[in-house]
Amino acid sequence: MNIKPNRSERRLPWQVLLLTGIAAAAVEVHADEAASRPVATRHQLMKECMAKEKASNAGLTKEQMKKNCSDVTETELENAKADKKRDDRTNGAPRT
Repeated sequence: MNIKPNRSERRLPWQVLLLTGIAAAAVEVHADEAASRPVATRHQLMKECMAKEKASNAGLTKEQMKKNCSDVTETELENAKADKKRDDRTNGAPRT
């Protein structure tokens, strides 16, 4: 009595392997994205802030906008440093 497996039973191992591979690749990509978040430079942050200030506060002088953006940029950079420090401690990475 020679019973052949039907088509879906023969494909099942390949489907499982394919899904496992896709899942593993997705996990790797997610981990890489989380680890390599680029930190904006002071210049980039100022440029973005000035554009926002210009769009939302047309009555401000350029010097006032620069002062506001300088404060905002400094705060954002300090927060980014604090986040990096916290992440380093959480991940057990050596401090530099």
